[in-house]
Amino acid sequence: MKKNSRWIICLNIIMGTIWLLPLYWSFVTSTKTDQEIYGGITLFPQKFTWANYIELFQRKDGIFFEYLKNSITLTLVTVLVVATVSVLAGFAFSKLEIMGSKLWLGLILFTIMVPVQALMVPLHNTLSSLGLLGTLAGMILIYVTFQTPFCVYMMKSSFDMVPNALREAATLDGAGPMAIFKHIYLPLAMPGAITVMVYSAYNTWNDYVIALTFGGNTMKTFNVGLVDLITNDFSISWGVLTSGSIVGLIPITIFFLIFQKYFVKGLMSGAIK
Repeated sequence: MKKNSRWIICLNIIMGTIWLLPLYWSFVTSTKTDQEIYGGITLFPQKFTWANYIELFQRKDGIFFEYLKNSITLTLVTVLVVATVSVLAGFAFSKLEIMGSKLWLGLILFTIMVPVQALMVPLHNTLSSLGLLGTLAGMILIYVTFQTPFCVYMMKSSFDMVPNALREAATLDGAGPMAIFKHIYLPLAMPGAITVMVYSAYNTWNDYVIALTFGGNTMKTFNVGLVDLITNDFSISWGVLTSGSIVGLIPITIFFLIFQKYFVKGLMSGAIK
């Protein structure tokens, strides 16, 4: 083994340990008793217990299940809408002749440059006047609005990688526009679509600020609900907080592991021409 390779392996081990340490510490804290948590720093629980997880799902008559359901529903619908709009718009900007396409792309780029915080107040007033504040439809509308512009650019780059000669050959064989899109362009651009889905799922699932601002009391996600569960008392229950964090980490981790290879391929698709 070369000396440089050894240094690279050692560096990867160090970086991996640094990345995993907060996750490990959260899990260990979630399996400790309150006495042990406040008694001092220990790398391993002296008495392993699932009491914090049980308490998490029992507090306020199991309302954490409702918070998880809200997050799952919100994430799935948002991912579906963002992926559908981004794929169709990306294909149109890449392969179809659209009048003023450069102007539309410039406007989309401008929306990406506008910070989310600058739009919080006007969007809050707009949703309130429309009666969508604290509703599933209102939350989906906000997430789709903020995520779609970047995803459209990502899908446009994916479709740009597909050569036009394939469309010309399919046209000569008698294939129509929809058949060409369905059987040629979409399968080849699927890594980009998976990347868009993972990006949308990650941002929707882990968001706190938007959910807190627009969710209200009727549409709380697990992030907002978890904070409410552990801060209503005079002290913070760190065991319940960390157990809720671990539970919330599981769905998005599984989603990412399933589509990991497509996600990496989609990120690299725009790097090489």
